[in-house]
Amino acid sequence: MSIPSEEPRIAEEHGTPDPMSAYTESAQEKAEPPLPPWFCVRLGPVSGRYQGYQTTNRTSALDCRVDIDPRGGNSPVTNRVSGDFHDVFTIQLPGRPPIIWRRYRESWIIDAPRAHWSRCDVTITGEVRFWKGTHPLTQARIRIPWGTLTPAGPAEITFSENGGAVRTYHCPRTSVNFREMTLEVDVCNSVNVAPQLPAYHTHAHSNRPANVPGRTITVESAYQEAGVGLTVNTPAHTIFDDANSSFSTWSAPELHDAMETAFSQFAGGWPRWSMWGFMAGTFDNSGVAGIMFDAAAAFGGAGEAPERQGFALFRRHSWFNNLPTGAPANDAQAAALRDFLYTYVHEAGHAFNFLHSWDKGRPDSLSWMNYPWRYDLRNGTDTFWNRFLFRFDDQELIHMRHGDMASVIMGGDAWSSGGHLEQPQASEAFSVIEGQPPVELLLRAEPPVYDLMERVTVEARLRNLLNVPMEIDTNLDPAYGSMSVFIQRPDGRVHRFEPIMSVIGIPETATLQSTATATTGDDRYSHEIDLTYSRAGFMFTDPGTYRIRATYHGPSGILAISNVLTIRVLTPASRQDEIQAADFFTDQVGLSIALGGSASPHLSKGLETLTEVAQRHGDRLIGARAAEILTGAYGRAFNRVTDYEQGTLSRVKEAEPQRAIELTQPALDLYRNSSDRRLNLAYHNLVRKRADLLAEADNAEQAQRELRELHDTLEQRKVRPNVLDQIRMRQEKT
Repeated sequence: MSIPSEEPRIAEEHGTPDPMSAYTESAQEKAEPPLPPWFCVRLGPVSGRYQGYQTTNRTSALDCRVDIDPRGGNSPVTNRVSGDFHDVFTIQLPGRPPIIWRRYRESWIIDAPRAHWSRCDVTITGEVRFWKGTHPLTQARIRIPWGTLTPAGPAEITFSENGGAVRTYHCPRTSVNFREMTLEVDVCNSVNVAPQLPAYHTHAHSNRPANVPGRTITVESAYQEAGVGLTVNTPAHTIFDDANSSFSTWSAPELHDAMETAFSQFAGGWPRWSMWGFMAGTFDNSGVAGIMFDAAAAFGGAGEAPERQGFALFRRHSWFNNLPTGAPANDAQAAALRDFLYTYVHEAGHAFNFLHSWDKGRPDSLSWMNYPWRYDLRNGTDTFWNRFLFRFDDQELIHMRHGDMASVIMGGDAWSSGGHLEQPQASEAFSVIEGQPPVELLLRAEPPVYDLMERVTVEARLRNLLNVPMEIDTNLDPAYGSMSVFIQRPDGRVHRFEPIMSVIGIPETATLQSTATATTGDDRYSHEIDLTYSRAGFMFTDPGTYRIRATYHGPSGILAISNVLTIRVLTPASRQDEIQAADFFTDQVGLSIALGGSASPHLSKGLETLTEVAQRHGDRLIGARAAEILTGAYGRAFNRVTDYEQGTLSRVKEAEPQRAIELTQPALDLYRNSSDRRLNLAYHNLVRKRADLLAEADNAEQAQRELRELHDTLEQRKVRPNVLDQIRMRQEKT
């Protein structure tokens, strides 16, 4: 309930006071008895969602979000007004109710609204900024009245364009929230224990801000405070029976397949305000606590919309070992419950197009989208939780509440491609660092030439430049967030490489020795990054010259910017290659590559194409690089949801290690006999994969022989001694 002030009737913000208002009001007070204090006492805030139609016809609809006064004690005001226009279509059928549907047209925002308050209404004015397209200068005037002991509304919203066009909309208030969405959560039977959803009291742990309001936060309330009405459909969730021992861990391809199957159960089209969550046991990489995995195949073909629709949380992760079934009894249980809530909210946040805080140049942001351990490395041990107020930061709130709808809604624009403050800045790719950074980041590809359809992988090498040891994050795959890669295409456009998955979990660190004392190459660390396919699709589809640059965000706030690596993609070698390229550059093939090989029926065409390429081009890098992916598709068993309604998980394919060994033999021969230095990492990785396959095929003797040949070959190529030591130790364990 909002009680009007006893101050003069008009209190203006960002406006010019009327010099006659005091005189006029004074005269009125002499002539009229004072109004009772309860007159025009409003129920609730003005802020919220207003929806309606154009007053002259019902062919245009408006969804308006007003954000000018507090919705609650823990919901900051962003002082913005925004909205979406929709075209409305109606079919009249004799003897039946009309069929009505609508089509989204465009979104707009008022960045600096001026609010003029009076006792019984507020008038908001400001300049309208459209997210896309060219529009005449447009001014908006929004009048929102209220009565005594009634909520605000309806709103009368008028748009006036330069040139005289005027449109007015009548919009009743429909919600205190700015957006509404649903979250469907499915769980595996092995982790179907309480709690399935987090509920954490902000005072449960002793390490907390002194000024944090005491309240119990759930996934729903965390987003409600952010302005989104989130409904979790837990009563109807599906329990997947993963009791069979073969379901000990989940692979990326199996998660992708489960997502596809879940999406296929949903009626209706995309995009829409819906998200799918999946609570499983353990990921292949046990350090991963949560993963946003969204490049879908089921709607219109692999990789096509929807995107940003789902996430998985791994209940057996060490963060959740001490999860209590009730209220936490100590700090350890409170920390587990806090991490449980944090992981849920963080992963769901990616579906709204949120990047990580450091990817937006805000590494010290106290936000759900930051990593606590990253913040602590910059600001001191345990400082994140000592300062975090359990909210998104201001810029994220503006994006979530008022960003371009196509960039916020699940299944809209490709992840991190959208509007407003969450858009990555391509200028970062070619920024300049002054002074000497502590770590050198080098991108290498020797020779920097690739055939069309060849997977484009580059070596990223970190090297310590200090005279003291330096700790680094060894997860250089962009999916883990430490490495950002920018690619300039032949047409000059710069794209940020966005992996199809984003993961959160325990960092994997290593210590690089000082340059002065290192003698065996332990002052550096290398990782092969596959840049072939991203959320935007294939990155290297056209012959020509590409420029690649990367940034590394390391522990303690370390920022390193790489050299600019120039590579060239060649034209097809033959007419037959041109024809095959049409089959290769499809999203099913791209997703198979990005997932490291998948036996999912949703990607069967992709697996078929990669197998054909590997066999046809066995003596070329095109075929060798394709064959590497096949180790994941053929080399391990595949489990999938065979009955979604019953929650049935089944092993639908057994591992075929011998098939994978045969398909990768030409690649092994090519790598071993090549003098191409950029294939050293690929050769090393392939032999290690084959060693696992050979062991599974009961051929440890051949595995040891291939590891010994790898060691000797790389020694002749003068590879670092510490790498040779790793190969020798692997051989001893085989």
